[in-house]
Amino acid sequence: MERNAQTTKKIRIRRTRTDIREALLESALVEFGAKGFDGASTRAIAQRVEAHQPQINYHFDSKTALWTAAVDYLFGLLGQDLDGVFPAELSGIEPSDLGLAFAEGIRRFVAFAARHPELNQIMVHEGTAASARLEWMTETHVKPIFDSIRTAWQILRAAGIAAPLDGAILYYVLIGAASLPYVNAPEVRLLTGRDPSRPEWMRAHADGLVAILLPGLPTGTGD
Repeated sequence: MERNAQTTKKIRIRRTRTDIREALLESALVEFGAKGFDGASTRAIAQRVEAHQPQINYHFDSKTALWTAAVDYLFGLLGQDLDGVFPAELSGIEPSDLGLAFAEGIRRFVAFAARHPELNQIMVHEGTAASARLEWMTETHVKPIFDSIRTAWQILRAAGIAAPLDGAILYYVLIGAASLPYVNAPEVRLLTGRDPSRPEWMRAHADGLVAILLPGLPTGTGD
């Protein structure tokens, strides 16, 4: 009986440590998104989730290690949300089916950007100057997404489904258009009197992007 109690206690301790680590990662994303790497404070990251500075030191070797783990965590969440959207092999897929998949990917990405505006914030902070962090993030996380989007876009353009945009330009149009209302949510509320976090806004936003970027998608198939 005593052994079972000790085992349960150890499990609870492990869960608590896992919960604290995840909370620190989520807090770090907010801090790095708002202030960038140089402006972010590890003390503020800890205080936001009522943790202590030593707990950051326990879980992460350095501020850079915390940033890296937070970005890994964020792109992992994005990967979960986009999982299964595109087939593993695009060759042989019907363009109309790929168009539907691309439209679904847009909708899922808009929803993700609404929940995690720090994705765009961090990418903007890091993308404005060359650094080892930017190189790592680009090669590890961004380039695979970029390559996947461009490959699918080439197929959709050839089939007359996609708008006549170069694939590289399309990537930035898509990322920016999908993310900006949620990064600039206070401005949206002041300017439009509407809340971009509401489901009806997000649906209209995603539907608008699908209509603009995939004008050749058969009517009704993108709903």
